Amino acid sequence: MLTVAIASEFHAYDGELYRYLLERVLGAPVQAWKSEIEFNGCKHVRKQAGLYLNTAAQQGVRHALVAIDNDGGSTRGLPHEPAHDSAQECANEHGCRVCWLHSTIPASWREAPYRSCVVVPTQTLETWLLIAKGHAFTEPSPEQRYSRPVLKKDCYGKPQPSSQVMKGMALEWLSQPDAITRLSARPSFQAFVDQVKRW
Repeated sequence: MLTVAIASEFHAYDGELYRYLLERVLGAPVQAWKSEIEFNGCKHVRKQAGLYLNTAAQQGVRHALVAIDNDGGSTRGLPHEPAHDSAQECANEHGCRVCWLHSTIPASWREAPYRSCVVVPTQTLETWLLIAKGHAFTEPSPEQRYSRPVLKKDCYGKPQPSSQVMKGMALEWLSQPDAITRLSARPSFQAFVDQVKRW
């Protein structure tokens, strides 16, 4: 079984969904590496990811996934472009989240035997979940629905259930036979798949 260090905003929810997506993409069982380091939001992931990955490496882990939501919109946190000036994006609080995360990955994790991937769903993980369950977006593209509360409501309704219930619902949507096919049409998901396929 492949052990992966998963640094995400909320391990019990996001982390488990990313672990499951890794299993679907790789076609093999994946377990999340257990650590005392906890994450609470995107800034905490950005700040602690280096320590987390170095600790994982010391314990023999060779695969890692680092993820935060884009939480952008039409003017900030714009999707990653290969031509981005990484230093400039990292210096900007509203800069590219992919550039942010790449800057947190220690140099040792950028070469063999280590394998890492940076995941930034545009706009949020809930965007991916809505796509997986076949939600009918009214915007020209799913990525143009920016409001996190609206995305959460579209996913889980009101009042919002517990994180345990939400995780169960999300795993059910992601387990649908055509979920990965639908998701693969979205650029931020395909960027995730492309990185994982290189493992």
